[in-house]
Amino acid sequence: MAQANHSTHPITTLRDTATSLEASILACLADPRKEAIHRLRTLTRRIEAQLELLSTLPGLPPHEQQSHIALTLLKKLRHAAGDVRDIDVQRDLIRTESAASNGTDHDLRQQARHLRRSLKHKRDEAEAHLLRLLHKQRTRLPLAFEELLDTLAPAESITLTEPQLTALVRDWYTNHRDPAPTPQQTAELHEIRKRAKLARYLAESAPASAAAAHRLAARFENLQQAGGKWHDLLILAEVAAHELGDTAQLPQRFAAQTHSALRTFKRQLSYKM
Repeated sequence: MAQANHSTHPITTLRDTATSLEASILACLADPRKEAIHRLRTLTRRIEAQLELLSTLPGLPPHEQQSHIALTLLKKLRHAAGDVRDIDVQRDLIRTESAASNGTDHDLRQQARHLRRSLKHKRDEAEAHLLRLLHKQRTRLPLAFEELLDTLAPAESITLTEPQLTALVRDWYTNHRDPAPTPQQTAELHEIRKRAKLARYLAESAPASAAAAHRLAARFENLQQAGGKWHDLLILAEVAAHELGDTAQLPQRFAAQTHSALRTFKRQLSYKM
């Protein structure tokens, strides 16, 4: 029986993901619903992860300038898509909290309705900004990736074994995080969450047969999701307090949930990767 090939092909993966991003841009332009925008944002992160992986590998053709151009365009796109995605998540959290009252708390439902209406207006503005950017980048971004991939073409056959990839991901994550953040270090905790997401995508660049790499990716995903829940609630509690006042019921509920989510995130941080 032939042995499964667990090797990762970073440049081929970058090419395939860039192609998926181009299709995702067209899908968002046709129908910018939250699922399409979430996929768009995820693909920008996956490409950033591949470029980060390539930056750690020796012997590649010089490609820093082409990579910088692509990353600059990606960052603008990711931020614009992220603004819409964040509002979609916030509105879903508000709907869930309102539904949990079973319709018995009139004040809370009124607060939820007001907050969702306010966020819908902001979402419309953020979506319009994203669509304007997508129209500008629908030709610029593919050209930037074409130039980058042409530069990298001589090294397209480069591969990483599964042990090489998992060791690289662990080392990369360890070298890019604060070893002991405190609960007051919001910026540091937010950065760890983003690093965990990138580490997850690095590990997920392995083929499906690479079980060890995908187990590692799952551990980073758990950490990322715990951190993401905390950060989403943190931002929502601030937004709700600004719109409704600190003493309103809904902001207080989200503040309490933020503290609970932070404790869960901190527990995840204590687990060895």
